[in-house]
Amino acid sequence: MLLKIICIFLVTSGGCIILYSLVSFIKSLVNLKIQANEQKIFADWIYTASMVLILLFLLGYITVGIAYVAMPAATLSNLIVASILLLGSVFVCTMVITLKRMSAAISKKTAEIIKTLVNTIEAKDQYTQGHSVHVAGITELIYNHLPEKIKHKISRSVLTDAAILHDIGKIGIADNILNKPDKLTAEERKIIEQHPQIGKNILEHTSYQSIVEAIYCHHERIDGKGYFNIPSGKIPLEAKIIAIADTFSALCTDRVYRPKKTYDDAIRIIREAAGTQLDIELVDIFCSIPKKEFEDEGVISCCSQSGKTAIEETIFLKGT
Repeated sequence: MLLKIICIFLVTSGGCIILYSLVSFIKSLVNLKIQANEQKIFADWIYTASMVLILLFLLGYITVGIAYVAMPAATLSNLIVASILLLGSVFVCTMVITLKRMSAAISKKTAEIIKTLVNTIEAKDQYTQGHSVHVAGITELIYNHLPEKIKHKISRSVLTDAAILHDIGKIGIADNILNKPDKLTAEERKIIEQHPQIGKNILEHTSYQSIVEAIYCHHERIDGKGYFNIPSGKIPLEAKIIAIADTFSALCTDRVYRPKKTYDDAIRIIREAAGTQLDIELVDIFCSIPKKEFEDEGVISCCSQSGKTAIEETIFLKGT
């Protein structure tokens, strides 16, 4: 009788451990599916097969547990099998925890790499320090207000990564042009307008290749008169969102060639750009976001309150 109780205890303990492990693993698998599907590298059938195998494994373990409870008496061999099941459960749990920690470490490293790239960009361009993070914050705010029908058309990870790395191509622009305090010449402007192409070249053969088109097109216009004259229908939705965030950030920041705008002036300029430079529907969504939400997120803390209204300017001046 004692041997049976020990066997039942071992199998039950193992069952609890394996259940915890499987729940944890399933949560990770769901997150992986969301991220991987966005990058088109995780087929639905693989996800489904994984879930089925997990459930079959759990059902098998439950079946064994029931058999041990129902058996009239336990033998030494039953004790050995129960011990093996418990050790197997501990092994599975250890592997799941290890994989989750490895995944967290990789995510942290990825975040550090992005931070390093952003710091490198902004070390070159003294006039736009903090701009990349600012644009990323505005982009996140826009995403949160998108209707579901638009959210389903875009990848959140592509949007957020492209937003914070949208100016990575400035690494390839000469400092004397990037930090020129005076108006750019036509030749210099052509050079600085190459930074989206440079950014694409830098990232297209890396694990960030999914964001290259959003970066490449973030200075394209709805009327087809952007840096590379790409028609509106071929501009990624993520790039259209980043264009609004980039514009708003540039307007609300002091630059050497003009002072920052008030919040109201910046909104007015963006509305005026709808249909030519910026997407009309996305501009309507952006301008419908309550001002308080911008303030709560610290997004408009850099906006001028001085009432300066020199608004007849080129929004994309100096490629920011």
